Amino acid sequence: MTSSLDFRTWTAALSARGWTVLSPSHAVPVQLWLRNGDTVLHLLAQGTRVVLRRYAGSDLTAMILRSACDCEEHRTAGASARTVLAPGTVPLDEVVLDGRLTFGWSTYEAGLLDVATAAGIFESLLARLRVSGDRPLGEHRPPDVLSNERAV
Repeated sequence: MTSSLDFRTWTAALSARGWTVLSPSHAVPVQLWLRNGDTVLHLLAQGTRVVLRRYAGSDLTAMILRSACDCEEHRTAGASARTVLAPGTVPLDEVVLDGRLTFGWSTYEAGLLDVATAAGIFESLLARLRVSGDRPLGEHRPPDVLSNERAV
């Protein structure tokens, strides 16, 4: 049975819960950048691990992208920017799913995760992140990304 959950549907559900999905996010391999207030989350599925890291909003910066020639014509046309972490940034918190231990993955299986599986893993990892008062970060949000509920 195949899931009807695609990356656009998943990110729309996260947006409805108050998360801003940042542009470096993509479906294959799953990489998700989210921001809500002063919290930034980065989910990365790579190799045999899925990692969810939490950063402060102030850890984000913009990197100006210019053409290789850097000629006046291209400079005056305007450069685009990419959202990145500031140099030297360290996560405030990190939780990891070790697929080698949990599922017996051996090479790059995390990079092959489908969106529905990645969404489930994200929710599991989100529930393990802690914020002030040792309260789970995801505690005030609906527990199921696939539901039609909206954040209150």
